[in-house]
Amino acid sequence: MKFKGTFWLIAVFAGIALYYYLVDVPAEKKRIEAKDRSERILLFEPADVETFHLVKKGQTIQLKRKDADSWEMLQPVKDKADARTISSFLLSLKGARFVRPVDEDAQDLSIYGLEDPYLKIMLQLKDKTEKSLLLGGDNPINDTTYVKRGDDNKVLLFSADKKILDKSVFDLRSKMVLDFNSEDINKVKLQNEGASFELVKNGDRWDIVGDIKARAGDDEVRRLLNLVKSGKVQEFADEAPETLSEYGLEPPRIQLTLEAGKESKPLHLLVGHKRETQGYYGKIGDAQNVVVLGGGLVDILSQKPVDFLNKGLLDFKEDQVAELHLRTQEEKIELMRDKEDTSKWRITHPSPSPADAATVNSLLFDLKDAKVEEFVKSDIKDPELYGLETPQKSLTVHMKESDPWTLDLGNTSSDGGHYFARRTGDSTVFTIATDTVTKLFRSPHEIKDKHLLSFKTDEIEKVLIEYHDKYFELLKKDDRWSLERPEKIREVKGISGKDILWTLNTLEYESLADASAHAETGLDKPSLVITLWNPKNQKVGKLSVGKKVQDREEHFAQMEGNPALYTVKSRFLDEIPKDVERFKN
Repeated sequence: MKFKGTFWLIAVFAGIALYYYLVDVPAEKKRIEAKDRSERILLFEPADVETFHLVKKGQTIQLKRKDADSWEMLQPVKDKADARTISSFLLSLKGARFVRPVDEDAQDLSIYGLEDPYLKIMLQLKDKTEKSLLLGGDNPINDTTYVKRGDDNKVLLFSADKKILDKSVFDLRSKMVLDFNSEDINKVKLQNEGASFELVKNGDRWDIVGDIKARAGDDEVRRLLNLVKSGKVQEFADEAPETLSEYGLEPPRIQLTLEAGKESKPLHLLVGHKRETQGYYGKIGDAQNVVVLGGGLVDILSQKPVDFLNKGLLDFKEDQVAELHLRTQEEKIELMRDKEDTSKWRITHPSPSPADAATVNSLLFDLKDAKVEEFVKSDIKDPELYGLETPQKSLTVHMKESDPWTLDLGNTSSDGGHYFARRTGDSTVFTIATDTVTKLFRSPHEIKDKHLLSFKTDEIEKVLIEYHDKYFELLKKDDRWSLERPEKIREVKGISGKDILWTLNTLEYESLADASAHAETGLDKPSLVITLWNPKNQKVGKLSVGKKVQDREEHFAQMEGNPALYTVKSRFLDEIPKDVERFKN
């Protein structure tokens, strides 16, 4: 019995929930929708509007839908329409609501300013039905407007600002200067006061073609296209000019042509005289009318070829660089990438030696990041004027799959802040910051690999540290380090062989010392000797450290089998244990 009672109770609750979701919720939704419809001035959907008219003070504006996203203006002029403004207008009209009826059956519309309305809106929908709305005078008591539907004598009060429905020809007309997709453009022609040049797209790069033949900056070309695409007509100056010459458009001051391939029609823009007030007269394509263009757009069209030159010094992929040659008036350094291990570099001139890969990679990064400061002269006929006949410095990059590229540096500017320069494939003289040049032209000492020991940490199994009066022997087994002498510690808890190896692996010498001073270095009786062995009990390296260099925080050092004499930072010695307690704590 208890089970049956519980079952019926559940069934009752389920029935109530089902009734709520199937009956009450839809009914409430219908009530809200009905209320919304009853308060709207005009019932229609913007997508259903095929044409509409705005009549104000005797002027009629007629617009017709071309497709889902575009409109054309038919009156008072025939032109493209601004689809975004029209969409906003129709949404505002759809959402327009009245506050209350004023007169259920108005006989005298002049009372409300509706006999000769301020604005008349007429819509024709897809099903050929028509909707219209008259906007009359303002209610003197509050901020409302008298309105009337075209097929109804009822006068209503509209509370919103009527300006949201009051659109001018200029508001509804397309003000786009040129309509195009920037990615589709492959040629830009600019003629500026007689001088002309082209920007031509070749693959993924842009080139300047004209008096200057050089690579264009992708960012500079992209900026031009973006500003032209976003340019707007400021004013429609003359719909049917008798002559274009009075506007400076025959011939034009500036002529722009955009091409997007043989299958697309070129786009044209002409720029003429500057107006007395603001802007410039212009003409778009085949249109007959004269428009007014903004000064910002004309400024970008007034640029010279030199303004589009690529300001990146060199665009390249680091892994494609095979050689680097640095030449100054004092020295020449040649670097070559290792063909077997491409992460390594060697100095091949003036004296063969390993190069520091991190320093070379840093140099390549600085070269990739380097920028032209300013283009000075487009066609160099007097290189000696800039010190480029016999450059002070030059940097040459040899690529794996392309011709060498060279940067020549001549005189410095009067303030010393810049070098005059030129580069392969570019006849233009430009300036480059002295700070940038300093980053690129490293000294042999900076480029040399200054690591004294070269080994792989996981291949070392024995370390011997010897002082005058003590020594420590460490052994590795299964990644565990033990101290064998002077006392046995099965597993060191303090500084381990791994820590010591890291210190040795990062150790770099500070300078090369004079080998003739060997007797004064203390290396005949070194204060510290560190020896490393591999698992085959083969000696990997032996470093001896001698006396402190006079007046410097450095010590003399030498590698076994190498006669060169080095100096190392004294703080290196602090990383090497001198007491057995450091292996315990």
